[in-house]
Amino acid sequence: MADWTKSYYIVPHNTLNRENMTTGRTMAFHSYKGGTGKTTLIANLAALHANQGRRVCLLDFDLYAPSLGMYFRKKPAVFLNNLLRGDLDQQNGKVDVASVVTDVSSELGLKGQLLIGFASANKEDISEIEFQHDQKWQLKAIKRFQSFKNQLFEDYDLDCLLLDTSPGIRYWSINALAMANMLFLIMKTSDMDIEGTKRMVNDIYDVLMKYGKSKHFIILNKIPDSQNAHGIWSDTTELAWAEELQKDIGTQVVASVPCFCDIQFSKHEFLYSIKNSEHPFSKKVVELAKRMEALC
Repeated sequence: MADWTKSYYIVPHNTLNRENMTTGRTMAFHSYKGGTGKTTLIANLAALHANQGRRVCLLDFDLYAPSLGMYFRKKPAVFLNNLLRGDLDQQNGKVDVASVVTDVSSELGLKGQLLIGFASANKEDISEIEFQHDQKWQLKAIKRFQSFKNQLFEDYDLDCLLLDTSPGIRYWSINALAMANMLFLIMKTSDMDIEGTKRMVNDIYDVLMKYGKSKHFIILNKIPDSQNAHGIWSDTTELAWAEELQKDIGTQVVASVPCFCDIQFSKHEFLYSIKNSEHPFSKKVVELAKRMEALC
């Protein structure tokens, strides 16, 4: 088994989750490769939780290919990149958390609070994160984010923090996972996804377990649809996929979400979970949220 701690700095567990002192929790969402519908699913989960009256923050930690800015059509003045670089002014050792996150609650008509932290899609910023700094700089950046994360929970009394991570095995993907108390692998049912996910569970997730990250689960997304002769949805295919993968990979499958063509090929699919609550996708998101809640 590969020991990724030799290549990636993983923050010691006892310095990570100060939010455990409250009811808040951090959930990281990961995938073996792109195209799994991860960001769309997470954005809808975050908005659903906020619309149920919770205080929620969603951070775009897919630093190599950020997309939340495009999804929410926002161009903030401050990005997570500025935080990691140490660009932000500090008072008494703390940064202005409100300058890093954007509150979209009012414009979406949510009952609770939804904060979004965006990453820069500028190619220079992406290149800087990946290539232009040594390990010493990366360690300082991780510590800046740790401090910000703790302050975020304190300032906003968050119920949950959701981290959208980069697919695959990359520096910031691994460390984003290490900063969470619950890890969710989002995957499709292709052979490539199955084999890649199995390798990540056996290698990366086993290493993370050494640091107290014992809770990791699979969410199946974009499952091929199955309808009977009357056009009524059947769960048979979903259940069969879940049972087979659970045996094969050895990780609990908490939910499966069918592939809905009207969403997948929409020019700008946006938060069906609150904009179109009667859509089958929205109902699946509600079901997923309940199952995730039961895991806590």
